[in-house]
Amino acid sequence: MLLNVQKTKNIIFNFSKNSQFSTEIKLKGEKIETVNETKLLGTVLTDKLDWNMNTQSIVKEANKRMSFLHKSSRFTTSKKDLKKIYILQVRSKLEQSAVVWHSSLSQKCKNMLERVQKSALRIIMGSKYTNYNDALTRLGLQSLDERRQLLCVKFAKKCLMVEKLKRMFPLNGSLHNMRKRGHEKYIVNKAFTERYKLSAIPYMQRLLNESEKKKQEILRQID
Repeated sequence: MLLNVQKTKNIIFNFSKNSQFSTEIKLKGEKIETVNETKLLGTVLTDKLDWNMNTQSIVKEANKRMSFLHKSSRFTTSKKDLKKIYILQVRSKLEQSAVVWHSSLSQKCKNMLERVQKSALRIIMGSKYTNYNDALTRLGLQSLDERRQLLCVKFAKKCLMVEKLKRMFPLNGSLHNMRKRGHEKYIVNKAFTERYKLSAIPYMQRLLNESEKKKQEILRQID
């Protein structure tokens, strides 16, 4: 694979307070630019490995797309049609690459994202809007936080069906012990920092274990 020097960026991840450093990387004699943040496949990455800038970018773009919903509400009061427009035009943006960043979101970022959906529901419901939870129930929607968690579980389960990707979720012990109470089916990576503990893979490993526990509990009740 050939690298394009103009499109290649260098970003340093260093959380040590006492061992700060800079680096200079050259490719074909040309210096690669060192940046504090960059956008990869629509997702904003920063050297702090937080998702504040990414959330701001998503919210900004989602608010632009809200114009579709505003304009449509002038021509129709059909909640079904307005809901469909919201899901296709706005919510799709709010959930872009969600499995990567959901587990590490701060509460402030969660609120920023949820606020966009609240605004959309006010438009869809019109004069019948009373509160957020009521609107969610009436429209058959979930909070974005709940949606993102389900997307993470769905993604992890899809990974289990792909030989190379299922290595991210190694089985814990033998199949004989699977149904023992308290036994976790999947190994959860050890985390020595809160940052890694809240990162995507360990988070989805825990979600898979929670999903398996619920499944085993249902089986015990049937037995």
